Amino acid sequence: MKVFLYSFRQTCMGLLIFFSFSTVGQIQISFPTSRAVFQRNNSNQCSIYIAGNYSQHIDRVDARFVARPLSPTQGTTTPWTTIQNNPSGGFFYGSMTVNGGWYNIEVRGYLEGQLLFANSIQRIGVGEVFVVAGQSNATGDDGLIATNNYGRSAVDDRVSTVNYQDNPLNTYATMNLPNLSFSHLDSTFRISPFGSSAWHWGILGDSLAKKLNVPIAFFNAGWSGSAIGAWKATALSTTATPQGFITYPAGMPYGHLRQALNFYAAQYGIRAVLWHQGETDNWDETSQNNYGDALKTIIQSSRTHAGKANLAWVVARASRVKGFSAVNSRIWQPVINAQNDVIGVNSGSPNFVANVWAGPQTDPLVGPGIRTMPDSIHFETANGHNLHAKAWNQALNSSFFSSSTPYSAIPPIQTSVACVSANTLSISVLVGYPSIAWANDAQALNYFAQGIYAVTVGNGSYTVRAKDGTGNTLFSPVLNVPNGFTGIIPVESTTSGTWSNTGTWVCGRVPTASDWVTIKTGHTVTIPSSYNAQNKKLFLRGNLSFSSSAGLSN
Repeated sequence: MKVFLYSFRQTCMGLLIFFSFSTVGQIQISFPTSRAVFQRNNSNQCSIYIAGNYSQHIDRVDARFVARPLSPTQGTTTPWTTIQNNPSGGFFYGSMTVNGGWYNIEVRGYLEGQLLFANSIQRIGVGEVFVVAGQSNATGDDGLIATNNYGRSAVDDRVSTVNYQDNPLNTYATMNLPNLSFSHLDSTFRISPFGSSAWHWGILGDSLAKKLNVPIAFFNAGWSGSAIGAWKATALSTTATPQGFITYPAGMPYGHLRQALNFYAAQYGIRAVLWHQGETDNWDETSQNNYGDALKTIIQSSRTHAGKANLAWVVARASRVKGFSAVNSRIWQPVINAQNDVIGVNSGSPNFVANVWAGPQTDPLVGPGIRTMPDSIHFETANGHNLHAKAWNQALNSSFFSSSTPYSAIPPIQTSVACVSANTLSISVLVGYPSIAWANDAQALNYFAQGIYAVTVGNGSYTVRAKDGTGNTLFSPVLNVPNGFTGIIPVESTTSGTWSNTGTWVCGRVPTASDWVTIKTGHTVTIPSSYNAQNKKLFLRGNLSFSSSAGLSN
């Protein structure tokens, strides 16, 4: 047998064998998803994480944010920025700081300075995120939907929500929100986690987007008909089952607000909770002190449960209702006084809470076409919703935005990967979390492993769902694992041996025509007789030998 031996040391530059390679490849952005809106800080900036998958070995990922063309102009296009060098395992993860605006994200994958492939995702926002809570004038109502009283769709493209409503029979303990994508806020859409329809939030979103020239997102945790006592009881106990118009599932109605803060506000940030409630407590004739004490408890609980000590609240002054025997609707001044106590309008109240702002005074909004009849409570689709949204827009003024404390999103879960065998990867979570689950479905609800920080997987798509010490729910970007990882994970020699022997290579995977191959220093790899070794590109740090009739091709 005649053997030809090539050595790195036998050439002045070293023998580095380069073969031509295709510029066709794929890179995909899995986070963020289209129409997501992230909370900006008071300097009009936000750090956004960008993550995704690629299908061919690369050594650099660049990204940029491109401001979408709108009039007036908005956003600030960024220069191309390297977000990760030497990504591994087919996954990339990095971040950029961006000004408020509505953007497309573009990414590029490079290898040794050469652009291999590029991709983009449209409509990513840096702006204002709100969580709504209260009763039916905050959330809409299925009975109102039956009369086509949905409220209007947002017109501005930059107003977003997640179109989903939790099962009303779920308790706080059984509630498990799916990981869903954002949608434009349309009239009939539910506003996750429990909103019934667009109500007046689509109109308000349009007004805020125009006034601030940034995207807006709403989440809604309101319960129709809910009284302040039910909110307080469930803020203090996740197993409380208060009674009102209904007997609430354990931990509700406050449970939906807590979940909205721990789920959506954790992942996307938040500016404030918008509170509209009080009509039921007019009916119940709740005293000023009882209402004020309950609202104070709810606000303080929300800050504790979210881990956001200065979380802003904006409280509407609302109480108008009409009893069955009343000729005219009435207001209930004790509720209004209590709301003002919490806000600080009435000085010296023990129920005052810092970082609470005055919302609209909605009781004066009455008249033809404004409230539904005969109850004189709910706002009508046309005039009522417009007036209600206008009042909220006026309350959310420049003083509020400059003096309230916004909270940024928590970064998505970062993972690392390692090759286990020719067809399996080990995926590990880089930071320990008290609660962790691995899922293989788009909504991250189909768990195949829980309570462990690394899993061995084959071909498929995977997501990690975890909770931090505060109870915030976080996700990894979707991790797409191709069959065999061909071309993604560079193949290195682990010892001297035969090219065709699985024991010669990392992961026990013999190189294919798609692989970048490195023979490491000190190793000699022999291509056996009549065998055609394949690769896309070969880095020869050690020795490569050819038996008779052996071949090397790409």
